Amino acid sequence: MAQTAKKILVTGGAGYIGAVLVPKLLERGYGVRILDTLIFGKEPIKEFEDKIELVMGDTRTARPEIMDGIYAVIHLAGFSTDPTSQYDPRLTDMVNHIATEHLAKLARAKGIKRFIYASSCSVYFTLNTPLEPPLYSETDPINPISAYALSKCCSEQVLWGMTNEDFQPTMFRKGTLYGWSPRMRYDLVFNAFVKDAYHKRLLMVDAGGEIWRPMIDIRDAVDAYINAIELPLEKVGGKIFNVAHENWSIGNLAKEIQKILSVKKGINIELDIKPISLTRNYKANTSAFCNTFNFKPSRSIEDAVFEIWDHLENDKNHDPHHIRHYGDKWYKQYFETPEGIEFKKHI
Repeated sequence: MAQTAKKILVTGGAGYIGAVLVPKLLERGYGVRILDTLIFGKEPIKEFEDKIELVMGDTRTARPEIMDGIYAVIHLAGFSTDPTSQYDPRLTDMVNHIATEHLAKLARAKGIKRFIYASSCSVYFTLNTPLEPPLYSETDPINPISAYALSKCCSEQVLWGMTNEDFQPTMFRKGTLYGWSPRMRYDLVFNAFVKDAYHKRLLMVDAGGEIWRPMIDIRDAVDAYINAIELPLEKVGGKIFNVAHENWSIGNLAKEIQKILSVKKGINIELDIKPISLTRNYKANTSAFCNTFNFKPSRSIEDAVFEIWDHLENDKNHDPHHIRHYGDKWYKQYFETPEGIEFKKHI
């Protein structure tokens, strides 16, 4: 059990991961301070808002006092997909890269050693990636080409350059997440497949199903973040980890979901597999993560499917078609509002 005196700063704490992570931190006895712009609203954190310290603000302009009394930083905030990041590459760099450097400097100045950064396995994708990509390890060279992947790569380089005995960041190159969150996302392939299976009884599978992704359940990702602040610093500090469970082609993933629903619910789901085409593709070697974190999945893919399915079936207040659940669509609308226009002025 963690000491109650330890307070964790979670940037983006009202987001997809944060809304699952923060309650788990509270359960383990940590104090939590959230820094979040609340672009997607406060609804995801309403059940525990009275138990945390909420600072509504921008990571790019955070004040030094945001680090007062903090034991560790879990930096989740930022644009989280390639389509969203392509909307404004310069803004993406500011929000994902420059803001990370700013926060890291604030943390190091306050003597905070543990800084866990949410990077991405998307740094491995290049235009030369073959149809079935190799397994990329953390030590393999990377040559990211998208605005999103570049912003993550630049952030890693900044953190590497700042690493010393007194500042030991841990960088998580996470795979594609899946699973239910109070701040639900249906712009993630697994979640989108379950939603479409429920509403359409049909899964549209792009690029012949030959899109490969390392994937991890959101619950397992949350456990990894907590382990990163609890494992001995010499094991995780100043290191990069590919954080994922299994590499899936989206074709095989669609077939697995189809099989689960057929066997367990007697529901027939059709697959519409589109022709093979050039697409983003990458697979990750996760042996360093699995060995260091003693990783074992907390539940099956079937469990994750049915958790989402149950919400779709039983939660009458949940509208899976609302654009709030689709980052690129939501940001496009948000940036046309007075608040969104002001947000972009900080470039």
